[in-house]
Amino acid sequence: MEPIRLRQASTGRTCPCGARIAADNSDRLCTACRRGARDEVFGPPPLPEGFWDHPVLAEAFADQSMGGLIGAYRHHPQHPHRITQDRMAGWLGISQAQLSRYENGENPIDRIDKLRAFAEVLRVPPERLWFDRTGPPRPRDPEGSTAQDVFTPSWDALSTARSVEEVTRSDLTLSRRAALTAGAAVAVGPSLVEPMQHWLTPLQPLAKWAAGGVISADELAAMRMVVDGLRGWSGGGGVARKAVLGQLNELAERLRRAPDSPTTQQAFQLGAELSKMAASMSFDAGLHDSAQRYYVLAVRMAKASRNEPFGALCLASMARQMFDLGRAEDGLELVQLGQYGTRRTATPALRALLHTREAWAYALMGRVNEFHRAVGHAQECFGARDRSSEPNWMASFDEAEMEGVIGARLRDLARHDPTQAPLAERHIRRALALRDPSRARSRVFDVIGLARTRLATGEPEAACELIQSVLPMVVRLRSGRVRRKLQDFVTESAQYRQLHAVRECQDAIRAVRTA
Repeated sequence: MEPIRLRQASTGRTCPCGARIAADNSDRLCTACRRGARDEVFGPPPLPEGFWDHPVLAEAFADQSMGGLIGAYRHHPQHPHRITQDRMAGWLGISQAQLSRYENGENPIDRIDKLRAFAEVLRVPPERLWFDRTGPPRPRDPEGSTAQDVFTPSWDALSTARSVEEVTRSDLTLSRRAALTAGAAVAVGPSLVEPMQHWLTPLQPLAKWAAGGVISADELAAMRMVVDGLRGWSGGGGVARKAVLGQLNELAERLRRAPDSPTTQQAFQLGAELSKMAASMSFDAGLHDSAQRYYVLAVRMAKASRNEPFGALCLASMARQMFDLGRAEDGLELVQLGQYGTRRTATPALRALLHTREAWAYALMGRVNEFHRAVGHAQECFGARDRSSEPNWMASFDEAEMEGVIGARLRDLARHDPTQAPLAERHIRRALALRDPSRARSRVFDVIGLARTRLATGEPEAACELIQSVLPMVVRLRSGRVRRKLQDFVTESAQYRQLHAVRECQDAIRAVRTA
């Protein structure tokens, strides 16, 4: 009987699924689970009922962090066996090192295309998603619940002023954590494009609702000085953004009580400029939901000021945000809305800018012929411009900006058609030669774009040399968008990771991004 007792002791092991493990099985899994583990090399396992309701996932959902969710998913106690970072990285199509940076928060995941792709791989239920309004929306934390929906109110001037006042008041009292967790929940598709078509409807006169004092010329001049001063404060940090929001809130309160007059219309235009500033600062910081709200408010205030061309410029900025989030079709519809709304009023420079945005969409879609046609229209319109008759808010769209935009978009197109890469380098180099030295951030974008073009032409060492040359300037700029472009370079250079120059450059970028 003694040998039997020894044999029973040796077979007393239990698989995490609850089944007893056979004596001749040296693994810690039963045969069925081991077979399932082999299948999981290619994708996540079937999940038990109640998996997504487990407390281990609660914090990640509360923080609205995809990196945290991935880490919590891997350590979920209901998995029959351990899921390593290597295995998870294989499912997601990324490296183990990149996954580690996502999980520890070093590289926040804020791009809609990545968020969607990772959620699809892990089979996250749609009602759990916090970043896409095309699915069932997730209620926000109480701290962020005061944010207003800027799409649904009427587009008359009074409603616009009220929306601006409510949104800015909410954001001025919103904690930094609440702002960050709301950063990716942008409207896309019909929920974005259809409300923006109100921009084409006639505007209700201000005199029908306002009964307060007229904004004086002196008051307007003082507002203009403040706006011009804030425009020069381009750092986009928390203090600068709050200064813009505070001024916008005060202006909206004043506009809510002002009757129709030329100065009131001009004050709405100042509000549109402030809203666009707030949107750009939010976009730079990665707060995409906030950026979208202020872009919408900028369009609505431009509408109230009867300045359709500036509204089209704001629509073009909204389109750029959609391109950054991987929504080329939505961006193209916004650009076309701007083109149609200003078909009689756009200046040549504005037409050129809108055509470059149109080309941007075609580049992302890989539509080569449409891209070059749009670029040709842009160059033709730009050549017809008269700088003395262009509005001051178009001053930054000069020849250098035009060349830089075309070059960067050719680089995007080169992903679909590698023969476009040399042409991209030619335009970017011309942009660098034309750039005003004071436009430091634009020059950095040009150099990063040139480096990414060098990657596309198979010159990784030259690309890394270019990146290394601008990293000291990146540290001084402290721009979120610049850092995200550097991360794009890291992703695109991964195929050359075996080269010492590439590894050294990636490490330097990582140090700058975490500084």
